Amino acid sequence: MKQLILIRHVKSDWTGLVPDFDRPVREDRTDDALHIAKEIAKNDQVPQHIVSSPALRTMQTARLLCTVWKYPAKNIETDSRLYECAASDIMKKARTLNDEYQTITIVCHNPAITDFVNRYSDSSIDNVPTTGAVMISFDTENWKGIEKGKLNWFLRPKGLRD
Repeated sequence: MKQLILIRHVKSDWTGLVPDFDRPVREDRTDDALHIAKEIAKNDQVPQHIVSSPALRTMQTARLLCTVWKYPAKNIETDSRLYECAASDIMKKARTLNDEYQTITIVCHNPAITDFVNRYSDSSIDNVPTTGAVMISFDTENWKGIEKGKLNWFLRPKGLRD
């Protein structure tokens, strides 16, 4: 069984005139990532590996997750194909992952994450909000063999805030 956790980046800060790639997260929303990470950890589903889009807001989100999961931030794998990506790009990346990992997290962007859920899982959703997370399990022993999976859960930060 392989488990893929897709997490959308924390809400971005639109106050500065910076290119999309360089937009940071909103400081007042960083707790959203911590709440999501804690909820995932509470259910013993911490990933063995994290992959992220190289955009600033996704990398900042991935680093926030690392603080909760005790995952070395230096080990975050970046893949430029996950920036401005489609659901098929996420699937292509997932199919290249090392089979030693049972649970992987990919931090990237919408609409690709929502489209991925709707195309490659047994469920349909309207939208994965910023810092939303989904877990899809695939009944296979290797990442190369993933096709259509089962949506295990869908977390929204709004329901987890203190």
